[in-house]
Amino acid sequence: MSDPVLLRHLKGHKSKVTGISFNQEGNRFATSSSDNTAIVWNINEQVRCMRFEAHTDVVNDICWSPANGQIVATASKDRTVKIWTPALMGNCDEFRAHTSNVRSVDFDSRGRKLITASDDKSIKLWRVSRKHFISSFTGHTNWVRCARFSPDDKLIASCGDDRTLKLFDPNSGQCVHSFVDQKGAGNKVAWHPDGSLVAIALDNARVKIFDIRIRKLIQYYRIFEGAVNTLDFHTSGHYMITGSDDAAVKVIDLLEGRHIYTLTGHTGPVTAVKFSKDGQLFATASEDRHIMLWKVNFASETSENSLYSSECSDQQPQDAPKQLAPPFSKKLTYDESRGTDDDDEGSRFNENKENHPDTSILVDARKTDNFHLTDAIEVCE
Repeated sequence: MSDPVLLRHLKGHKSKVTGISFNQEGNRFATSSSDNTAIVWNINEQVRCMRFEAHTDVVNDICWSPANGQIVATASKDRTVKIWTPALMGNCDEFRAHTSNVRSVDFDSRGRKLITASDDKSIKLWRVSRKHFISSFTGHTNWVRCARFSPDDKLIASCGDDRTLKLFDPNSGQCVHSFVDQKGAGNKVAWHPDGSLVAIALDNARVKIFDIRIRKLIQYYRIFEGAVNTLDFHTSGHYMITGSDDAAVKVIDLLEGRHIYTLTGHTGPVTAVKFSKDGQLFATASEDRHIMLWKVNFASETSENSLYSSECSDQQPQDAPKQLAPPFSKKLTYDESRGTDDDDEGSRFNENKENHPDTSILVDARKTDNFHLTDAIEVCE
C-alpha cells in the first residue's frame, strides 16, 4: 500500500466550497460554493476552469450526470435547482418547487431522474428531460440536508436536523425505515457501491454505517474532533474518506475498521470530499476556499475480509494512522500566512509549481434564456 499523493492545489472560489462531483471519465470535476457560483475544473488541460454564474444565493451542492456527462445540476439557497451544460455557451435550465433553501441534488444512475432535499422538510423527485415533477417524500420533521439514490435506484437515503436517517421507496413514495440517532443530526449520507450499506456523517463528530438488509448499525467511528461534514466510499467499497470541522481529511479502512491516514493542509473545516468514478483520484475542499486533488494509491491492494467488524470502532486504534501534509502545508498555518483579501490569499502559493496563471473562463448562464434541457440530453425514457 502506498501513501496518497497530492497532485494539484486549486483556488478559484471566493467563499467556502460546498460540494464536489467528478464526471464519468475522471478528467474533470465540478465544485459548488457559497460565493453563488459553480466551477468546472479541467484536470489535464491548460484552460483550468470555467465558472458558472446564475444562482442568486449560496450554491449548496453539485452533481455531474453519470449518463453522458453533458449536464451538471446545482442546488441553491435561492430555492432553485439549475441544470447546466458544462461548456462555453453556459446554457442552463431551472427546476423550482421547494419553498425554502435547497440543500442537495443527486442524479439516478442513468441520469434521467434527480432528487432534491430542502429546508422545507421535503424531498422531491424529478424527471430531468421534461422538467417533470414526479413526487414528494415527506416524513422528516426538520431541515433535510442530504438525499441520495442507492446505486440500483431502488431506494433513497436522506438525513437532516431531525436526527434521523430515512430510507424511501422512490416508486411508492413511502418511508420504509428510519434510523434514529439520539445525539447527532446528519450532515451527509453516502451509499456503499454494492448498495447494501449506507453511511451518515453526524454533527456530533461521529460516522455510522448501517446495513439496510438487516437494518442494523455495523460500524461506528468516533475518531474526529469536530462535526463530520462529508464522506464518500471508494469504488472498491473497502475505504472511506471523511471531512470534518477539525480541518482534517481522514481515510478509513473499512475492512480493518480503523482509520489509516489523516491528510492535513486545509486551514478550515473540510466541507466536501469525493472519489472519482474510477477510484484513482479524490478531491477535498474546505471553508478555506481551497481544493486539493489527490492520487489515491492506498487502494492498490485489496482484501477479502468482511466489512462487518465484531466491535464498533469506538476509540483510536493502537496502530497510529499516518499523518500526511502537502508540501506547502506549513504555509497554510494561520500565524504565518492567513491573508485579509483575495490577492494576499493567492500569493501564498507563488512558490508552488501548481500555481499557474489564471486561465479560468467566466460563463454567465443568465444570458442564455433560450436553452432547453432537450438540447442536452436524450428525451426518450
